Amino acid sequence: MSSTTGSNNMNDVDRLFECFKCGLTPPKSAMRERKRSKRTLEQGSSECEFPSPGSVGAELKTPLSRIRKTNIESSIEKLKSAVAKNAQSIGRGKQISPIVFYGSPHGVPPKKPIRMLWRLLREICPDLSQQKKLYIRKEIWMTFPRQDDAMKFAKGQEDVHVFSYQDHFNGQRRFLVSTYTEFWRRYKNMNPKFRHHYEVIQEGLPCHLYFDLEFNKKVNIGKYGEEMVDLLISVVLEALHEKYAIQGDHDWVVELDSSTEDKFSRHIIVRMPKAAFKDNSHAGAFVSEICSRILNARGKDRSFEKLFVMKDSSSNESAGQLFVDTAVYSRNRCFRLLLSSKAGKSSVLLPTKRFKCKNL
Repeated sequence: MSSTTGSNNMNDVDRLFECFKCGLTPPKSAMRERKRSKRTLEQGSSECEFPSPGSVGAELKTPLSRIRKTNIESSIEKLKSAVAKNAQSIGRGKQISPIVFYGSPHGVPPKKPIRMLWRLLREICPDLSQQKKLYIRKEIWMTFPRQDDAMKFAKGQEDVHVFSYQDHFNGQRRFLVSTYTEFWRRYKNMNPKFRHHYEVIQEGLPCHLYFDLEFNKKVNIGKYGEEMVDLLISVVLEALHEKYAIQGDHDWVVELDSSTEDKFSRHIIVRMPKAAFKDNSHAGAFVSEICSRILNARGKDRSFEKLFVMKDSSSNESAGQLFVDTAVYSRNRCFRLLLSSKAGKSSVLLPTKRFKCKNL
């Protein structure tokens, strides 16, 4: 009987071994035996580890699987609370920048220059920080010690102009870049004794026709400045019509005066609507043509003699020089502005109440 049972057991073992070797499913009898043995082991271990508070061998109230599930859930809860506390402490503390955390797209984040380098940069370019602020401001007001620096800066801006001014105490000249709006806002509120300002008529930029008229009153007794100006303007308007087919108007003329007892001095600006000369060199060429016309007409019409003056009292010659200064059409010329005087002098450039200025 026993031999028959042993042979059957050997046969089952052999069959199970063969199934594992061939990769086949084990027989159900073997699986049932395995499950039964596993269940028995779990019950035995639970009885040994967690005995009942009553009699020994009594049935457990809490199974092992439930205890393990409870332990896992409690561990998860502790982990969640620890993560939450850590996140709160990070939020309250110093945060890491995205560049440090993720890395710079261009490599290592750039380091700030040392203080010595910043100090050196400030000494090399003291106006660097001010220039950067100009790009976010609507109005511009920048000063420079040299004309070239001012003109280079103006080329990088929109709707700005270059001005010049003299120091009230030493007469030293500096240069200024600003818009017409900002310049006038500050200029009109200045103390009049500090107004020594000029506009720089830049080379290559359009400009209106302008004249600088002057003569010595004591040397040229009997000369009437306003009469001379009227005659000159009539010649100018006639030349504009003949040369450019522009019908001139006296309301285009701005007349400013800074005459004294000894000297006649006026500035004339002809502002043609929607028209200007290419630059002051072209304006100077037109003025030279005006002077040639007057010289040619002098022999035919004696009225043009009024426009000729003597330079100084040391000359014994008759009046042979026009009262038009032809030297003011050089490149980047400074032309004195309304309400300004030359440094060290009291004669201010004011409107004459004639032509376009009659209502000023």
